[in-house]
Amino acid sequence: MIRRAALEDLDQLVDLEARVFDDEAWSRQALWFELSAPSRTYLVWEDQGGILGYGGYWPGERDAELMTIGVLPEARNRGIAGSLLAKLIAGADRQGLQRMNLEVRVDNRAAIHLYEDFGFSQTGLCKGYYQPEGVDAWAMTRPLSSAGPGPVGSVRSELSEGQERIIDHE
Repeated sequence: MIRRAALEDLDQLVDLEARVFDDEAWSRQALWFELSAPSRTYLVWEDQGGILGYGGYWPGERDAELMTIGVLPEARNRGIAGSLLAKLIAGADRQGLQRMNLEVRVDNRAAIHLYEDFGFSQTGLCKGYYQPEGVDAWAMTRPLSSAGPGPVGSVRSELSEGQERIIDHE
């Protein structure tokens, strides 16, 4: 079942973060901030009292920034990430936002494939984005309001084919 995340979920989300993201996991304080911020939208996938996955976005003036999606290793390949992503896209769309943006590790093939299935396209490379390892990230974006929240295949990027924007986060 997908429901809105609550502060009461903090302990489970701290554990989930550590198990899913290892050295890149958000701290308890960062998670508390994200769940407490009134503008943020976070959802959890709960099954038999335990949280198996979660995700959230931050709405800006025109665009939504997908902050995270994480699913416990033992719960992967069950459609949890896709279901969460569809709900998050639908929520941002209902808010009248124009695009959803995200950054994803260049070596996370499963996540990149999921995002591409939902109509995200690569718009740039963020050098050294993920710390402490300094791993690069693809910047990806997806228009809202035109294709609905489900998998749509590839959509046209604002950049011409072969172009790439390099973003330096050092």
